[in-house]
Amino acid sequence: MTRQSDARVVAIISAFHPPEDLPERVLELNKQVAQTVVVDDGSDINRSSPVLQELEGMGCSVIRMPGNVGIAAALNAGIDLALKNWSPDFVLTLDQDSALDPGYVAAALETFAEAKAKGIEPGLVSAQSHNGLNVPLLTRRAEFPEAFDPLQSGALIPVSTLKSVGMMDERLFIDCVDSEFNLRVRSHGLATLIGKGCNMTHSLGHAQPMMLFGWHVTVLGIKRHVHSHAPFRVYYITRNSIYLWRQYGARFPGWLVRRLRFQMESDIFRLLYGANRKGQLRALARGCWDGWTGRLGKIDPSLQERISS
Repeated sequence: MTRQSDARVVAIISAFHPPEDLPERVLELNKQVAQTVVVDDGSDINRSSPVLQELEGMGCSVIRMPGNVGIAAALNAGIDLALKNWSPDFVLTLDQDSALDPGYVAAALETFAEAKAKGIEPGLVSAQSHNGLNVPLLTRRAEFPEAFDPLQSGALIPVSTLKSVGMMDERLFIDCVDSEFNLRVRSHGLATLIGKGCNMTHSLGHAQPMMLFGWHVTVLGIKRHVHSHAPFRVYYITRNSIYLWRQYGARFPGWLVRRLRFQMESDIFRLLYGANRKGQLRALARGCWDGWTGRLGKIDPSLQERISS
């Protein structure tokens, strides 16, 4: 069931070379929120993107970052503008390839209110399902279940949470930004709830068939695929994950072991079946080194070229 836009909520969309169908999704999003801010992460320095121009014509606020500063900095810029211009009670962070089902925001706000009434302090409310599939949970026994590792896309964040725990960590640049924020939220005793009935359609990225000697690997009757990342993304995933383990391992050991298992499975499949395996291995090794030595921030262009070659 849909309802009119909620004046308490401002949506923040991070964009990079925004797709042509983004305005169409924003039109639907605007039925659920008071205002939408789109932050372009350095892909439209010349102000020539027809997509961004169309969004401005629709009444969206568009921020063009002067360079590629990373998703955390882009979201923070959008949140800062929202707080300054509209003083919302909540911000809703989204990727440019995400779409919310009708009634998503209303359902998330209802979950928030119900949890508060039961004495639970929600730090954020995220999707219950992606593309119709339920997200992994911390535990299934809770009256108000928490997502295991909710994406920042689709996260309804109370402004009170941002005031308590801070903004997104810009040093991580791309990957694990949401994971670090989730752990920081939990470190403050706040819950990362799923919104009951909240479904988000989200791009799953590029998947390649898992091939072995020309045979498409099949397990339990299902042909398997591997999600491949460019080496620089593998670097960020590896480096930032190690940073998370070092920062939060003592407080959340079970969570991190569970997440480590997921990552190791992905790394093994990428190294066995993915593209540019030498580049993947170089990125993995350098990410491990920089993660343990605490080197964060945007990858140096020369390093990105070396690990990608």
